[in-house]
Amino acid sequence: MRKKEMLKRRYAKWGYIFVIPFIIAFLFFHFWPLGKTIILAFTDLRGVGNTDWRFLPSIDKPWYANFTSILQTKMFKKAFVNTFVFWIAETVPEWIFAFWLAAIMTDRRFNIKGKFLFRTVYFLPRLISAMTMGTAFLAVMGLTLPKFLETLFTIIALDGFGIETDDLSFLWNSPFWIVLVNTYMHFGFTFIYAYAGITSVPTEVFEAAEIDGATRTQTFFRVTLPCMRPIVLYIAVMSILDGLGMWEISSAIGGDHDAQNANTTIMMFIRNQAFDGGFYGRASAMSVLLLIIYGVVSAFAFYLLRDKDEAELKKLRRKQRREEKRKLEVKV
Repeated sequence: MRKKEMLKRRYAKWGYIFVIPFIIAFLFFHFWPLGKTIILAFTDLRGVGNTDWRFLPSIDKPWYANFTSILQTKMFKKAFVNTFVFWIAETVPEWIFAFWLAAIMTDRRFNIKGKFLFRTVYFLPRLISAMTMGTAFLAVMGLTLPKFLETLFTIIALDGFGIETDDLSFLWNSPFWIVLVNTYMHFGFTFIYAYAGITSVPTEVFEAAEIDGATRTQTFFRVTLPCMRPIVLYIAVMSILDGLGMWEISSAIGGDHDAQNANTTIMMFIRNQAFDGGFYGRASAMSVLLLIIYGVVSAFAFYLLRDKDEAELKKLRRKQRREEKRKLEVKV
């Protein structure tokens, strides 16, 4: 028995050794920049190429001055609203289509051939640079197609059908293409993980539901989704990270150099503050606010997708431990 324990410890140390490079890289490339950004959020660092900074209280300014100046900016409010509008408009159709398609691809009763090819094609846009994809859509779809449709609608006199050209103006507006390209780019990621989550559910569960007479819709909402809750939570968190941090597609299609751009997102606003305006302190404060937004939205997603039965079970166990501890104290 002792030899087995020694052998386990001997092998366990290699796990810690292999993790060391990751820890070093994380501390150097992630933790240190994050810590420095938080520090700079309370300084007056300003000016392109400037490295001299002072803490705000030392120059007779409140420590939260950068945060208040950001929150009072109209462009921040516009960027905040744009980000959430783009994110929700992208996520809803993306999730519906991805989960629906994953349920079809994994349904034994359909027996679809060539699933590997479909998975590869769906995930391929995720491997392409977002800036490249946005530029391509801007050049091909964002400019050529709208003009073609506008000319076509004018030629066939759509007003005779009760539709005017202005009713379809969204087809040549940049917000429509920003949402469309983002959905196209991230659909494959959601589909792959939804597919993996469904295939991880034991087939016996689906067979039992089928024997009980459950329809495909009932099976999906009452069996599949509850069984793949951890995967859904992971997809939700990744969707939050991608959605709130979007800037490549918006920058390529909506334009990034104008600080008053109607399509500016939070990340684009941070970039404009730092690299165009030179307000590094304010940009750092905005980054801290974005980090807080990430935490709040992720916590809300975790609360909605948590396993309620497991949470109740944990509460019951804590209550039992407290009662046992109380009984022991009474006996003593």
